[in-house]
Amino acid sequence: MSEPNNPADDREFERKNILFAANLVVGGNKIDCKIINISFGGAQVRTPRTLAPKAEVTLEIDPFGTFAMEVRWCRKPDAGLKFKDDSEKVAELVMAIATYA
Repeated sequence: MSEPNNPADDREFERKNILFAANLVVGGNKIDCKIINISFGGAQVRTPRTLAPKAEVTLEIDPFGTFAMEVRWCRKPDAGLKFKDDSEKVAELVMAIATYA
């Protein structure tokens, strides 16, 4: 019997597990969240609000700045976000958080 495919095996970027406080800006509203993991492609966040897939949000990470994101999936309380920012800006963030966290 063959094993089912594991979606984690098909990921383009390795994820770094962290627990880092941040904010999401959704439709002008700021929501507290925690970053659960991060990669060069995106981040998984824990938030009290259900987010709509394909929604554009801003992830604010003090002291690293703000990042344009797209909601890829949401299974409350977690959501998967994809970076829409410049890859160099994202790489600097991921490396800084990986070192800092």
